[in-house]
Amino acid sequence: MRIVLWSKRCYNSRNLRLAGLDPLRNAIFATSPPSTEERTDTSEGVQATRRRLRRGWLPICSLILLYSSLAVAYNMKVPLYEAPDEHSHVAYVDALQRTGHIPDIPRIYEAVGPPFYHAVGAGTLKLFGFSPPFIGLPENPNRSTEANFWLHTPGEDDLPYRGPVLSIHVLRGISTLFGIGTIILIYLIVSLLFPGRPLLAWAAGANTALLPQFAFVGASVMNDTALAFFAAAAIYSILRVVRTGSWAWVLAGAGSLALGFLTEAAMIVVAVVCALALLLSPLSWRQRALALAILIAAPLAVAGWFYIRNLVEFGAVYPVDKIKGDLGPPRSLDDPVYREVFLSTLQQSYWYTGGWMNVRVAGTMYQFLDVIAGMAFGGMILTLVRNKLNAFQRRGLLLLGVLFALAIFEVFWVSVRISLESQGRFLFICQPAIALLFALGINALFQRDTQRDHPALLLLPTILVGLNIGILTLTLPTYY
Repeated sequence: MRIVLWSKRCYNSRNLRLAGLDPLRNAIFATSPPSTEERTDTSEGVQATRRRLRRGWLPICSLILLYSSLAVAYNMKVPLYEAPDEHSHVAYVDALQRTGHIPDIPRIYEAVGPPFYHAVGAGTLKLFGFSPPFIGLPENPNRSTEANFWLHTPGEDDLPYRGPVLSIHVLRGISTLFGIGTIILIYLIVSLLFPGRPLLAWAAGANTALLPQFAFVGASVMNDTALAFFAAAAIYSILRVVRTGSWAWVLAGAGSLALGFLTEAAMIVVAVVCALALLLSPLSWRQRALALAILIAAPLAVAGWFYIRNLVEFGAVYPVDKIKGDLGPPRSLDDPVYREVFLSTLQQSYWYTGGWMNVRVAGTMYQFLDVIAGMAFGGMILTLVRNKLNAFQRRGLLLLGVLFALAIFEVFWVSVRISLESQGRFLFICQPAIALLFALGINALFQRDTQRDHPALLLLPTILVGLNIGILTLTLPTYY
């Protein structure tokens, strides 16, 4: 018994002695605080990460700033409705905001098209309490000889904007936001195809951000920048599919196509390119069939109701007969107009033709820009002949080339079947292709290595800056 009690006392005293050593043990085995050098290394690592992020976002932010500045300037300089079809787009938004229903086509001819852009505008105005935007300006009886197609009120441009005038400028701002999104996506598309070449990506973005016609359209109540945004989003998504076969990007592309079709039927051009791109993806044939089904099903589910409605009510997906009085007649391909003025008008209105296609810059400026376009085309031939592109780059350029060709074909098809329409803004649906081809082509003329950038990439953006300054300070004040 004594032995047991003695052993218990020894055990307890031993535990007490060990308990007294706990602080020392904890001090020995505890994680030591970082030294001054380690703290410095960690701080430098964080700062380096922040610098990389700033360098990555700085080009995009500069493009946003450039485009926003130009769009705001055109927004304030161009009088109300003095952009193609702006009065009808405004009336479309006004009807949706007041009634929540798509208006009658004969009364508002833009109602022949789907309502997404206009619904976004109507919802924004209603959400923030802005008044319905439509103003019934009288037409200018001398508009065949004068720039103004409308007679404007004396205080129309007075700041601050109020009432319907303010609402129209807000709607113009929504177009600008879609334009900003398009520019960001073009930058991302080029960065995806040519990683590690920020100057090339910036130049392609600047070829869009500084394009006077893109800034003018993005400062007007028109759905062209919205269509360009969804087209660029679909192209970026499908290029990601071609590169990785990711199903997440298949879904993103399907969503972009769906909203694009709910904006304008011209999205069919992009849908064809997306379908062809699946053939170049790493997906199996079974997966390609499923992906194609998704790309078809999403637009049908989201936008199909509108085209079915047109077909049931008017007997056509695009009931042009209801608006014949507002459009010029179609022309057959053997019409002399295609040889004489069609292509030149298309080229000029891609660079800049303001007003109702009646506000232009000096003819020598268009000729000079055509020379730049010819140089870029020659440079693209050099790029392809040198054949130093990797497989993904070749596939991407092939898809962008098909996109451009289909956009040109669509302009001709519309002109032959619906109405003679040689407006450059209809090419914005393939703006990622045009912007990149200009940048690559000009770079190839000055840089033999197709994987490196040359400062000559800044040539076209610099020219476009000067062109915008001339339009805003000389051309527009002369006309308005």
